[in-house]
Amino acid sequence: MKRRDEVMVGLTLLLALIVGVGGTIWVARGGLTSGYPMYALFPWGAGLKTGQAVLLAGVQVGYVDKVALVPDGTLAVTMQITKEYKVPEGSLATVEANGIFGDQLIAVTAPVGVSTYMAAGDTIPAGKGSPRTSELLTKGDSIATNIRAITDKVRTEYVEGGGLEDTRRTIADLTKLVAQISTVAAEQSKQLTLTQQQLRKTIASIDSSKVDSTVVNLRQASANLETLTRALDSTRTAVNAVVAKVNNGPGTVGRFMNDPAVYARVDTLLLRLDSLTLDFKKNPRKYINLRVF
Repeated sequence: MKRRDEVMVGLTLLLALIVGVGGTIWVARGGLTSGYPMYALFPWGAGLKTGQAVLLAGVQVGYVDKVALVPDGTLAVTMQITKEYKVPEGSLATVEANGIFGDQLIAVTAPVGVSTYMAAGDTIPAGKGSPRTSELLTKGDSIATNIRAITDKVRTEYVEGGGLEDTRRTIADLTKLVAQISTVAAEQSKQLTLTQQQLRKTIASIDSSKVDSTVVNLRQASANLETLTRALDSTRTAVNAVVAKVNNGPGTVGRFMNDPAVYARVDTLLLRLDSLTLDFKKNPRKYINLRVF
């Protein structure tokens, strides 16, 4: 009797488990809610299977009803969309990862602001989905291979080829150069400090009153020079006026200055005067008769 009770309990638990799993699948597929079919085409290897969710803008609106292999390399997917939801025009269907265990779902992305909808039985164009785990692993392997090749190249050229030693020498030389520049800069700073101190002493030793007096004298001399310049200009103007009157005037001075005959007579008179002077120097007794008693 006890054995029979254990068997009945086991069968009851198994039946409850089957009902629970079946009910979950049934609810996931819409339950009592009626729907309409929509279609999409994806390349082989998308990882789709019956019962996977169909999301519209992040909300589950249906499930994958059928997946058929087409010889041209595509998967003909039939989706069952809940009747209360409509797919906007211009939507794209992509296969996205659902969790971390390799499960997939169909994500329908709808454009914003569209008020027209696709009819039941239409095919939703396929968009470019997120890369699958296998693609990411392949890409990671490719990157790792490239990094390994670069590392080998660097080791060959930089370590085995002597590049590391050259770099060390360059760094050492650069360190020496920096030290030399620092020494020169320190010496120049010292000299500049001494120069500034000497300049301060020189400036401090200058008597400001003498400087002010010198500046005042310079200003006075400049004023006197300006006055003298104006006086000379005035004198020059007057002399020019007199000369112009003499040259152009009808008087005796004007005729004397401008008459060539007068110039000739004056020259002759000067020549005779010179001859007389020379003769007087040679023969003074000829002109002076002095007797002493």
